[in-house]
Amino acid sequence: MPKDVTFITNPDTGRPTSRYNLIRLYVNQESRMVQESWDRYPIKDQPEDTFHEVKAPEAHRPDLLALTYYGDMNLYGIIAQANKMMEPFAETTVGKKLRIPNPTYVFQLLTQR
Repeated sequence: MPKDVTFITNPDTGRPTSRYNLIRLYVNQESRMVQESWDRYPIKDQPEDTFHEVKAPEAHRPDLLALTYYGDMNLYGIIAQANKMMEPFAETTVGKKLRIPNPTYVFQLLTQR
């Protein structure tokens, strides 16, 4: 992380219990707000991983991919981290090939914490 990055909070003042209040944003060198890194779990490549090519209905919707593969749209951060994406909603473009970590492995990671 560059030294000249500024972290800011992401409060949803209209909804104080919003899950987005827990996500930190940072302002990068180009003065763009970007979500904090997704490096929350040590996701290793597995032989059972799936590779998925993004189709038009899924463009800019990694949450839909998480719903399809994991049954939970909130796990899109796992896909983002596995593909080293900083802006998952912007980077999930048509034709992009994404590694989808094996669901069994992902659930083992999530239950170890």
